[in-house]
This record gives sequence, C-alpha cells and structure tokens, in this order.
Amino acid sequence: MKHALRTLLTVVLLFSANAAFAACEGRLPAGAERAINPNNPDLKTFSAAVRYYANIDRCKRGLTPFAADAGLLNAATVHSTYMARVQNLTHKSNVRGYRNLKERMRSSNVSMRTAGENIGQNFLYVLGGKSISLATRGPCQFTYADTGAAVPQHSYGSLAAELVRAWMDSPSHRENLRNSRFNRMEASFGFRADDSTCGFIYASQNFAG
Repeated sequence: MKHALRTLLTVVLLFSANAAFAACEGRLPAGAERAINPNNPDLKTFSAAVRYYANIDRCKRGLTPFAADAGLLNAATVHSTYMARVQNLTHKSNVRGYRNLKERMRSSNVSMRTAGENIGQNFLYVLGGKSISLATRGPCQFTYADTGAAVPQHSYGSLAAELVRAWMDSPSHRENLRNSRFNRMEASFGFRADDSTCGFIYASQNFAG
C-alpha cells in the first residue's frame, strides 16, 4: 500500500511539474504551421512562435518567460523591413527615428531600463544548409539532392524554430535570449525576393526589461 502511494505521489509530482513547465513556455500560436505568405506575412504569429521556442529554454533554466510587447514588435518590423530593402544584416539603419536600437525603442514607445537585439538571415524555403537540385516543374520548386524529396516552404513555426536554434548556437545571441533582465521579446522579419533561392528572410529580435 505504501509503495502504491509513493508511486502515485511520484506520478502526481511529475504531472504537476510538466503542467507547470507547459504553463511557463506557453503554446505555439494557432496558424504557426501555415506556410509563410511573403507578400502578406502574419508577423504576430511569427513573433509568438519565436517567443514560444525562446521560452522553452528560459523555462528549463528557471527564468521568467518572455511576454509580448507591441512596441517591440513595431521596432523589430521597421528594422527587419529596412534590412531586407538594403539586403544587409546590420544593427544600424538610415530610417529616421530608427537608426539604432535606442532610437527604435524610443520611437516605438517601449518602456524599458535595458534592451537588446538579435538579427539573423534565413531562406523562405527550408534549405537548411543541404545540397539542393532545381526541379523542372517550375520556379521555386527545389528538391533535396540526397533524397529527391521536394523542399518545402517555411511555415511560421519552422522558421521561428530554425532562427532560435541558430541564435542559441551563437554565444552573443544566446546571452540575450537568457538574459534575466529581459522580460519582454518580439521578433519580426522582412522578405527579399531572389531568383536563385526564391527569397531571403531578414529577421530582427528585440528584447526589453
């Protein structure tokens, strides 16, 4: 009887811990599995997906999960759009009022004591550093060279997961993601069409605390 009670207690504790962790990290937003429409992107869904994957790591470490902030989303969107337009990964900008992170925070009415920024680049399609072949069926229809399988277009969730993974692999970017002083985060991206790859994604991730 005592053994059964101990087993039951262990199960309850594990369930409670898992439930608490799930409540901490949240859930992938509805629509995260939709393919990205580069001409009319759902940037709120993308940002919520980035926040979800970032919060998985934070919750495992006992850090406060990131919350949303409309001002941060605006700052990230303006800067990502700029990077896509000039085809350059940079923390600087020539957009009036948004030339650097401090200006972007102020112009976006972000209330904060400290702020940070990660930027990154990816493709519209899930190329993932693999060798690809051009299919003959039409434009933007690639196949993986090793398997012959069709290369899919990124969904909001798959792009978010890949970007967070890349940022986590970089010490300086990871430092922002695990900074205990930051409690809010948003991410956005700009799109740049390209004939050879069918499009680049320029992403910006903004933090505040």
